[in-house]
Amino acid sequence: MSSTELVIVESDGRREVAARPVPAGELLPLTELWEKVGGYLRAGKSDNTRRAYRSDFEHFAVWCRANRLQALPAVAGTVVLYLADWAGVLAVSTLRRRLAAISVVHQAAGYDSPAGSIVVVEAMRGIARTHGSATKAKTAAVTDLVAAMVRPLGTDLRDRRDRALILMGFAGAMRRSELVALDVGDVTETAEGLRIQVRRSKTDQQGRGDVIGIMYGSDPRTCPVRSWRAWLDAAGITDGPAFRRRARYGRVTEHRLSADYVLRIVKERAAAAGFAPELFGAHSLRSGFATTAFRAGVPERRIMDQGRWTTTKSMHGYIQEGELFVDNPSAKLGL
Repeated sequence: MSSTELVIVESDGRREVAARPVPAGELLPLTELWEKVGGYLRAGKSDNTRRAYRSDFEHFAVWCRANRLQALPAVAGTVVLYLADWAGVLAVSTLRRRLAAISVVHQAAGYDSPAGSIVVVEAMRGIARTHGSATKAKTAAVTDLVAAMVRPLGTDLRDRRDRALILMGFAGAMRRSELVALDVGDVTETAEGLRIQVRRSKTDQQGRGDVIGIMYGSDPRTCPVRSWRAWLDAAGITDGPAFRRRARYGRVTEHRLSADYVLRIVKERAAAAGFAPELFGAHSLRSGFATTAFRAGVPERRIMDQGRWTTTKSMHGYIQEGELFVDNPSAKLGL
């Protein structure tokens, strides 16, 4: 009986983390290390957050093992060497995320975080200047784009599901994780539209929940309420997960869609409508909602309530492009 451990491998000049077999009875230090750290994090973080921390910290720990350095607790010099070794190989945003994981794991285990050391901070600053680049914003799926994505969809199960998912994601400013977590019982149909219980979101780690409303649309082809009912009726779903995978021959399974699959649906439907799929990202529907609502003059507080944004700064991060040409001073220059 054998197991596996993570190691760094090099091939064709590229380095990556991979698994190698380990004979039975051989100690797996990384596995045992994570079991210890995972216990500290388990109570206070969501499953997705813990998985992200584990993946990022494992990368650091594997590198430490390969270089015979200690990962927990790590000294600032070890972290600087790690950053220098992977600078230019990993994106600056990825290195920052790894630093955050290293910091959280150390603090959870009762150690001072080496990530806050001045030498680490300055090293990261230098790496960002050398290898950083402007973030390429994804396209905001505003109303016209969303309508173009769903209008060609027909009446088979997949089309009905994707129509309901895209329209509800847009009208409800819903994250992918929120969409896939929906149960049928979380959605109540009323005379005005849909009352949706969002039981847990990124900004609601305690699980208190939020309630949002989605109203009927004027066009049946782009109405999220009608699309929701059409999907449930066609799939024969009365309880359990709302958005599900299909099995062979088009049968609907009991399994939820994954968050990654939602992104795949958005990209596929964008491509089918003639748009470049690489321009659409995980937040395109939320960004499209915020941008469209802002352009329409919806008060900021109402936009924040619908999207569960807790600060105006975070909300404005989704509508910068929409705001760019609103009351733009260049229009007053008499050109």
